[in-house]
Amino acid sequence: MLNARNVIRSTLVSLTAAAAFAGTVQAADAAPAHRLTDALAELWTTVLQTPSAENPYGSGGAEDACWDLSGNVVAPFGPSGVPSCTVKPGTRIFVAGHTVECSTFEQNVDLVQCARDADTIVPTVTLDGRPLTLTEVETSVLSATLPADNIFGLPAGEGEFAAHGWVTLLHPLTPGTHTIEIALGSAAPVDTTIEVVPPGRA
Repeated sequence: MLNARNVIRSTLVSLTAAAAFAGTVQAADAAPAHRLTDALAELWTTVLQTPSAENPYGSGGAEDACWDLSGNVVAPFGPSGVPSCTVKPGTRIFVAGHTVECSTFEQNVDLVQCARDADTIVPTVTLDGRPLTLTEVETSVLSATLPADNIFGLPAGEGEFAAHGWVTLLHPLTPGTHTIEIALGSAAPVDTTIEVVPPGRA
């Protein structure tokens, strides 16, 4: 079985979501690249700094894989997909169709190049059968602090990481159930369900 370190170094699939308005997929096409890069950086910082027991890349479960980022943004993201996420109307979804990080916790040297070289598979992502357009982005070298109970099983401490990914930031989903699918090369597609539930109806 892969340990947390090998899982993180592997190419990783995140569950994604999109918005459907008037029968079309509404991607945030105008989102500047720096905003997408910032979201990817925040996602990986959160993953690295979340204790293993609350982390799907550690000993946590799928219920921990709907990451709450700042600005009313949720990123469904897990090592082998996320079965489902429930969000409120108005929530924006950060899509990381495929992303890799490299860090000093893994004794990498050129972190940016490492992440770029390991993330060469361009995913195909659809919402209810409609394709989404993803943007290739990469972070600079950033700082992260491992908690005592971390996904690498290492002592708590400071380190650095860089990430590369195929991402987009999407408008909120309409209320109801949405099915998304991620395909990576010859691997079997991964499906997930996104439930958009108004307050009081959960």
